[in-house]
Amino acid sequence: MSSKKYKKYTWSEESIAKTRKTLKERLSGHAIPQTLVGLEKNSKDLYELLNRTVAFGESNTCILIGPSGCGKTALVNKVIQELSEKYDDDFCTVYLNGLFQTNDTIARKQLARQLGIQIRQDQTDLEVFDLFKSGNEATKPIVIIIYNFDEFVKNCTKPFVYNFFNITTSKNCPMALIGITRKLSIFTDLPSNILSRNSYSHINVERPYTIKIFTKLAKSILTVDNSITNDKEYCKMFNKKIQELFENKSFKNIIERIFNNSTDIVRTFHKISFGPVGKMNIEQPFIIPSDFIEVAMQQEVNIDKILQDLHEPQLWILLAIYSLSGRDCNVFNFAMVYNEYTNYIKSYIKESGSRFKQKLIKEHLLRAEFEFLEQRAIIRKADSKDLPKDFRMMRLTILPEQIIDVVSNNNRLPSLMRQWIS
Repeated sequence: MSSKKYKKYTWSEESIAKTRKTLKERLSGHAIPQTLVGLEKNSKDLYELLNRTVAFGESNTCILIGPSGCGKTALVNKVIQELSEKYDDDFCTVYLNGLFQTNDTIARKQLARQLGIQIRQDQTDLEVFDLFKSGNEATKPIVIIIYNFDEFVKNCTKPFVYNFFNITTSKNCPMALIGITRKLSIFTDLPSNILSRNSYSHINVERPYTIKIFTKLAKSILTVDNSITNDKEYCKMFNKKIQELFENKSFKNIIERIFNNSTDIVRTFHKISFGPVGKMNIEQPFIIPSDFIEVAMQQEVNIDKILQDLHEPQLWILLAIYSLSGRDCNVFNFAMVYNEYTNYIKSYIKESGSRFKQKLIKEHLLRAEFEFLEQRAIIRKADSKDLPKDFRMMRLTILPEQIIDVVSNNNRLPSLMRQWIS
């Protein structure tokens, strides 16, 4: 076995290869994270909900909402792993995806396949769902996880979605339905008879909003433990080098640029880390700052790319700012923006009638998105006055026309957003 002497220690090629493989799996999303930095409360809430299904036979429905890259998938995978370690195979897990199960037939077949249920082509949805609901005291609880839940609701027929939700009320077969989406409008997309007849909870998953949390998260991604390799000295030295990396001025600048310029900071960090990790070999057993600098220089993002990647809550803020600018309000604060947003939603609901439902984004969530736009330099302070955050005057750094363009060209947004600019 070849080896490389590093000071007084000798690192084996096997240890380096195992570490490189583990880190690549983390960066590509194929490995479940060891810790969920910044998502501890979300993890506790989801675990308790699913544990009630698995341990006590309580059926539950929960919708996970959060922007791309905030950790929704990692959160679910981690909780399922913890439940599996505790209950072994005492429950079943079914995975569906709204991008792949694009109609009733495909979704029904995939559900039956994963549960090992035989269905005939001439069976109706009700007959098939009755099979799913049938069971006895010995029936294992089922956890159904649906990625891109908004697409699933949009592509499948309303009766199918209704019946799908309805099976979670079965007393004979306890089930938990977890819908994962980044669209806040999911509650308006769901048929009203589902919302009225089925109780559900929702968990808001937020991205790391402070540089401190993001740095801690990034460091946890690159830190290894002794379970990866038996070479404890290599693990110890590797983690020491990671600590030195995060103290390196050039690397800290890269972390700050990612945090300030990217709308998907975790995936951007994964992307720039993949190359330096891949270079680890017997001649270079550790990650070095210069490799990150080289990759980061190729990953600079311009303002147009930032605008294209903005999510629905951030665009609501920009629309409110655009609306204020139409009344010659060239400077604004969060209180003004939130008031403009809520007034529009309330007036839209009133004009649309009682059938229309639009869930208002909670004030603290929109405040965090407002700060996010400031960090990305889309808005900036208008003066140096020391005022409370909600009343600190800000100014837009982009043209109003850019807001119109980004909203008009995004077909995934609900129509009431595009109507606001018209």
